[in-house]
Amino acid sequence: MWSLADEMEHWIKAMLDEAEDRFIELRRSELADHFACVPSQVTYVLSTRFVPERGYRVVSRRGAGGFIRIERLTTADLLEQLSELIGSALTAQEAAEVVTNLYQAGLINEQAAQLAMVLTSNEALNLSSAVADRVRAHMIKTLLANI
Repeated sequence: MWSLADEMEHWIKAMLDEAEDRFIELRRSELADHFACVPSQVTYVLSTRFVPERGYRVVSRRGAGGFIRIERLTTADLLEQLSELIGSALTAQEAAEVVTNLYQAGLINEQAAQLAMVLTSNEALNLSSAVADRVRAHMIKTLLANI
């Protein structure tokens, strides 16, 4: 089922695709008016769908003349951001999210994403949870370093 959040995300991404630069600037109230919603719904979409782990940076200035700037991270910035977020341990779900983000950013193809998902799964590692999380983090960091 298509939600308002999905619709807003799709619309913003389409605007980013059409932008000459890697960013767009919007007003929260205008976006809320366009989608006939309250500004807090706009904030929700920005804080959950346009985060650094997904390849975006959002800068917001509130008040009169305020704006929201949504910027696509460069490949180098995205890889650095993901590496910093990983730390020394990574669950299977967290690894899957990183791999999905790499695929959605066009940094790996579908076959590579599927292979990375299989290789970092609990079934493939077949280790205790704590050890598997450390091995998985190392594997994903190695993947990031080789993109």
